Amino acid sequence: MRMKPTPGCLDFGPEFDRLKDVKEISLNAKLVAFVEKAQSSLQTRGHFKQRDCHKRSLLHYAAMGNCTNLLQHLLHNKPNVNSRDQWGRTPLSWAAEYGSLDVAKILLERGANVNALDYEDGTPLTYLIHAGDPRMTGLAATEAYLRDRGAKEAKLRGIKLAWIWVLTYSRLLRYIRPRI
Repeated sequence: MRMKPTPGCLDFGPEFDRLKDVKEISLNAKLVAFVEKAQSSLQTRGHFKQRDCHKRSLLHYAAMGNCTNLLQHLLHNKPNVNSRDQWGRTPLSWAAEYGSLDVAKILLERGANVNALDYEDGTPLTYLIHAGDPRMTGLAATEAYLRDRGAKEAKLRGIKLAWIWVLTYSRLLRYIRPRI
């Protein structure tokens, strides 16, 4: 059942529907519940400031889903565009991984750090290159845009580096991430 938006609040229904289709969200009931709760809160009260079980805010998810209207609405409350989830990843990092060029542009205009390091020294460009699905249409354009803004690729370390080594050694990597 679709709720009626509060007066002056945009209908974010299509963007929330797109978020629920993001693979990472759709496969986790807790994340789907978080997104649904956020949608309900925005429609009834016009704001939502909670974080999910991974310490991601709705800003992180708007970046993942290339939800520009939702992102603009959230940015009116002046949140920290460099806020971090439990792995130290910023909304720009998630936008880069998902090839969300429009969101990346908005975040960088609002002062997001193009080379923000997560807890394993990954940057947004690192996530685009190593974790981005090559079938996504926005990766190349997002990569070019980030590079034009001074983005640098960091060397992965720790668990991510070990995982890529295992996949490479087992010859499975080319089936999972052909760009590496």
